[in-house]
Amino acid sequence: MIKVYEKMEGYCQQFQQYWKQWKENTPLFWIQLKFQWFNFKEYLKVIFFYYRNLSFLKSDTLLLLSYLFQNPYRMNKEFLKKRGEEVVDVYGETPLTTFEEIVSKCQITPKDNFYELGAGRGRTCFWLHSFIGCKVIGLEIIPQFVTIANQIVEKKHLKNIHFENVNFLNYDCKDATVIYLYGICLKDEDLVQLIQQLKKLPQGTKFITISFPLTEYTQEPLFEVTSCFQGRFPWGIADVYLQYRK
Repeated sequence: MIKVYEKMEGYCQQFQQYWKQWKENTPLFWIQLKFQWFNFKEYLKVIFFYYRNLSFLKSDTLLLLSYLFQNPYRMNKEFLKKRGEEVVDVYGETPLTTFEEIVSKCQITPKDNFYELGAGRGRTCFWLHSFIGCKVIGLEIIPQFVTIANQIVEKKHLKNIHFENVNFLNYDCKDATVIYLYGICLKDEDLVQLIQQLKKLPQGTKFITISFPLTEYTQEPLFEVTSCFQGRFPWGIADVYLQYRK
């Protein structure tokens, strides 16, 4: 009887452990499922709404094929690990349907010089080049992303779009008329450093930021927030801020 009791007690402990693990992992499972469902719906929308544009169809197809056997999320994570960063799961891309809404509400025109800080694979840059036709510069710190994006630019003979492998915290975007920053995971000290670069830009320069306005990171009267609206991202709804250099 003692041995039977000990076995039953062991089974109960195992069950408690399995139950605890299940409760801990279930929320993560549903989050991942929701994330994948969002991306699937977004992919279908991109095909339906944007692949009618032949230029974008060609560049986007090449871009997706380039990452068929290499995951950009994993590439970003490995790069950050090598740099010794503590937080490495920070890669994200603006959904193109959300980006279209941002571009429309912020009145981006073919006359603009558009800089994306942290361009990732460059998908939004290719979309902007194809549908708006303005000059587009993508700044990205991960060399592989920049190499692949510039190879597509060269292969398709695209004009007024290029990518630079730089740390945008130290880059002078002196000819920019619009700067886009989807930097929700940037450290406070990084944003303070970035503002030291942005303050050099002329009056009237547009800044588009996700989740926060630049005014939160400086006491100087450098920026004026003119509008705020919501955008949909894989992780949820976020505020989009349009501000100008005073």
